[in-house]
Amino acid sequence: MFRRPLFAVFLLQILFIGIWYHISGGEKTPPQEDIPVECEGRVGEIRIGTSGKVLVLSDVKAKNKNTGREIHTDQCIVYDFSDKLLFSNSKIGNTIHIQGVYSTFQTVSNPGGFDEDLYYKSQGISAKIFAESLEIVNNRLDPIRHGLFLLRQRAMEQLLAVMEERDAGVLGAMILGEKSYLPADRKDQFQKTGIGHLLAISGLHVSLLGAGLFFFLRSYCLPMRQAVVVTVVFLFLYGQFTGFPVATEQAVLMMACGLFARYTGRCYDALSAMALSGIITLLQQPLQLFQCGFILSYTAIAGIVLFSPVMEKLGPYFKKNGLRGRILQAVLSSVSVFMVTVPVMLWFFYEISPYSILANLVVLPLLSLLVGAGVFGCILSFFWKAAGGFLLSTVHYILRFYEMVCLAVEELPGRSVVTGRPAPELVLLYYVVLVGGIFLYLKCEKKWIATVAGMLLAGIFFLFPPDVPFLYMQLDVGQGDCSVILCGEKTYLIDGGSTTQNEVGKYVISKCLKYFGRSQIDAVFITHSDADHTNGILELAVNQKNLGIKIEKIIMPGIQKIDEGYKRLYRSFRSYNISVNRMKKGDVLSCQELRIRCVHPTPEYEWESENDYSLTLDITYRDLRILATGDLEQEGETAVGDLRGGYDLLKVGHHGSKTSTSQEFLAMVSPRYAVISAGKKNRYGHPSPETVKKLRNAGVRIRNTMECGAVFAEWRSGKRIYVFREK
Repeated sequence: MFRRPLFAVFLLQILFIGIWYHISGGEKTPPQEDIPVECEGRVGEIRIGTSGKVLVLSDVKAKNKNTGREIHTDQCIVYDFSDKLLFSNSKIGNTIHIQGVYSTFQTVSNPGGFDEDLYYKSQGISAKIFAESLEIVNNRLDPIRHGLFLLRQRAMEQLLAVMEERDAGVLGAMILGEKSYLPADRKDQFQKTGIGHLLAISGLHVSLLGAGLFFFLRSYCLPMRQAVVVTVVFLFLYGQFTGFPVATEQAVLMMACGLFARYTGRCYDALSAMALSGIITLLQQPLQLFQCGFILSYTAIAGIVLFSPVMEKLGPYFKKNGLRGRILQAVLSSVSVFMVTVPVMLWFFYEISPYSILANLVVLPLLSLLVGAGVFGCILSFFWKAAGGFLLSTVHYILRFYEMVCLAVEELPGRSVVTGRPAPELVLLYYVVLVGGIFLYLKCEKKWIATVAGMLLAGIFFLFPPDVPFLYMQLDVGQGDCSVILCGEKTYLIDGGSTTQNEVGKYVISKCLKYFGRSQIDAVFITHSDADHTNGILELAVNQKNLGIKIEKIIMPGIQKIDEGYKRLYRSFRSYNISVNRMKKGDVLSCQELRIRCVHPTPEYEWESENDYSLTLDITYRDLRILATGDLEQEGETAVGDLRGGYDLLKVGHHGSKTSTSQEFLAMVSPRYAVISAGKKNRYGHPSPETVKKLRNAGVRIRNTMECGAVFAEWRSGKRIYVFREK
């Protein structure tokens, strides 16, 4: 392997980027928000988003309108912040002048969350601008890139005209790289089944198109060398046509290497070709090394290369058994990719479908027909709409078959295994066992070696789940509230909702739980009925099967006087077959060394504001004490009664509103730390300066989710210390 110099250079490049990224602190830049700017730049790319066109500007010169200072940035992504269709006349290559609002991207704020900053920086984009006005300064055009962009848009319009919108969205993603029309439910369905790679223009798609074109040209039109040149030019134009995502770039470069090896009469080495494509990609954008698409693409190819000697050993067996041998070879190829990519899938998605190998074996044989019919049907529809639509009907039936496969997998027991993000040392151990097992098998040709290695690999991530003795998390859900308590194998939530983040249950709460390897919530404490505390829990309850998170029971305040919101919540949870219990002052939920005691309300409590009946919980783990107050306001605080002070953490009531956290209540609780859950630029002005001042005057250290993301309180085994940390 190391006799290949390109591969050695690729490994050294990966090592260098990893060390540089670690030393530089992940290239984190201080957040900048809502800076009024005017800037000038060249339109390098036009993307189609859910809200219309989005521009990517290169060679940007930006200036802060308030201070006149220059803002250093190279590439920016620009959104239309007006209702004037500002980008309708913009073309790739134009130089434009923009006035608008400048912001940097958000870093990850919750465990398992999306790192917007790293994602865009891996594409060389450092900031975003919301444009309020636009002027084209120079009409200079990039004819090739803009022509390909227009052709892609026209092709997508043709697909939408002759196909069902859902089918057109899937096919557009597969052959055009256009994902703005891809239905979210189809995307989730494919990913959960383990066939999500079909929705990206991967090496398989490019190989089918490139090999098909080369075979046709070589057989009927051109001599071999001319066919190579034409095919390579087509592949690079096709890559540009689709926007050149990482997987496409890798496939185009590797296939170009293979074709030119044929052109020169030399042997093609897949590992060297893979290394060359990786070197070129990382020279352009080093941070791609930390993106899921890059890692999956290269580990999949590495898996095929790694197992190819095993396939060669079994070659006579494949030939001897005819069709059975070819099936076995397909199974081995699928297994090899699965085994090498398992750690990557778990690192980024925290779960995996054990049936993905079987699903891929069923759907992949039809992929060449799907891609071929899709491409030629799309082209034909430009000239003969009816004939193109007839050919594309084949795609409809193949996609229906794929959907049936996904639905069948969803009904199988254990369709998804949630393990959480594995520790780095486990990932390293996995690959050591994998490579070592293959090496020993090839060296000794003993089947028991493969068996032992396989058993070790199967157990590494499942026998060592994330170990969490006790962890309290106040998640960053924007303007809302959600606390997560992990204690051993038990999982509890206190509220879960937001009025500023869409689908907070899917994208924040479930991602966090799966990050820690949790697929079941043992109990959810609903403090009161406000939507910013409950809509995420309702979302989880409705989509328990789809999201893979089961809720065992709901605990609501045990009060006699209830409001309409309380009644609706109670009925909704019961309709989803979830047990609903009531908790009143003095009730206790215990699990090993964890004790959750209700200190408010009493059943007869007469409240005026719904916030004042908020379930207030005294949480104790060993000698760590936390008080969670929901939206408790000052009237409710007086009804709590006496508490033994000295809390380590107070979850401040009502997002830090001035109507909560009275001086008397604060003196009684006397916390060391206080956490406030509030959203940036919320319309309520939370947290109130008065409340913040009271906390500071009392010597309380404040953590605010809008500033530091999720806040953690952790008891570390054997040290009797409290650790408070933000990410």
